[in-house]
Amino acid sequence: MSVNGRGSLAPKLTDAEQQSLREFWDVYEPRFASIGAEIAEDAADHPELGSFVGAGNGEDVADNRERIAQAIRGGDWQDYLSRMMDTGSRYAEAGLSFSAWFATGRALRSKLVPLLTDELSGEPQRLAQAIRGVSIYIDLMMLAIGDSFIDAKERIITEQQDVLRGLSTPVLELRNGLLLVPLIGFIDSERALLLTGNLLEAIAARRAKAIVLDITGVPAVDSAVANHLMQTVQATQLMGAHTLISGLSPENAQTLVRLGLDLGRLNTVGTLADGVVAATSILKDAEARTAQYEDVLGQP
Repeated sequence: MSVNGRGSLAPKLTDAEQQSLREFWDVYEPRFASIGAEIAEDAADHPELGSFVGAGNGEDVADNRERIAQAIRGGDWQDYLSRMMDTGSRYAEAGLSFSAWFATGRALRSKLVPLLTDELSGEPQRLAQAIRGVSIYIDLMMLAIGDSFIDAKERIITEQQDVLRGLSTPVLELRNGLLLVPLIGFIDSERALLLTGNLLEAIAARRAKAIVLDITGVPAVDSAVANHLMQTVQATQLMGAHTLISGLSPENAQTLVRLGLDLGRLNTVGTLADGVVAATSILKDAEARTAQYEDVLGQP
């Protein structure tokens, strides 16, 4: 048995594998609903799977049975494996663990093997084929669920990381034209790029003229952090905004002096409150110049 790439809906089965599936299905199909009910009853007590029990109805069971029959007898796995991939995505979005959904495959196998053994005990060759068919069927089912489960988990993790990165570099509007960026934690290259991008977008969207970039919550300011801050300040200047750095601790200030960096382009103030006061003054001056310019333009 092989598949055409990850999550393929067209498994390549040999004639022998297809025959094994049919042998297994001939025994399983008449008991499909009853075995499903037994597995659901067992799953009802599972701490994670319990919430999924009882969501289906008789029509769902019949529909799923028809999809499997179409796959095993007709060779068309598209509908059934698509359904399994949807199931994998739902498991991931519901926060189900890998071990929990994998337990469904184990539970099905534990029901089917004894059933096949009882039914085909007098025909050892058919029994061997049918048990092999169980393995093929469960492998295909779990592969489809597993691929979509992993894909959905990766997507969810990426989305959560994006949200966390956004929360780690907030850009707040204190008043029209005045933005505050409170930084907490370490600043690496990725976060610095995100900070610069978010800040420039906010400047353009809100027509900001003054920014207070507060680093009180940044535990260590080294040469890399200082360079990141200078690059951010330069970028905001190109956008026509004036940026003030507040919250530089005495220890971090001494560190920067010892590093011998050219910090002439960094405009620093003591505390966040000092920064807001200074930025407000800068904003008022900018507004006054704008008003004067408009008056000049308005003269005949």
